[in-house]
Amino acid sequence: MPIECKVSNSSTNSVKRLNNDAAVKATSWKTDFGLRQVVPSAVLSGVYKLHNLKDAQERGLTIFWAHNLQALTDWIIQTKN
Repeated sequence: MPIECKVSNSSTNSVKRLNNDAAVKATSWKTDFGLRQVVPSAVLSGVYKLHNLKDAQERGLTIFWAHNLQALTDWIIQTKN
C-alpha cells in the first residue's frame, strides 16, 4: 500500500499536489505492481477542490484525511481478515 502524503494550502495548489503528482503515481503503481497487488493511497490535509478529489479517485487513488487517521488504520486492519 504505497501512500503519498500531501498538504495543499489552496484549491489551485491542489491540482498540482493531488492530480499531477499523487494520481499519476497511483496509475503508475497499479501498472507496475498489478491491479490486485496494490492500493495506491494518499493522506491529505488542507484545501482541495471537490472535482480534483473525484478525478484522483477515478484514476485509482484511495483518499484518507490526516484529521481522521483512524479510518486508515481501520481499513488496514480489515485487509488482514
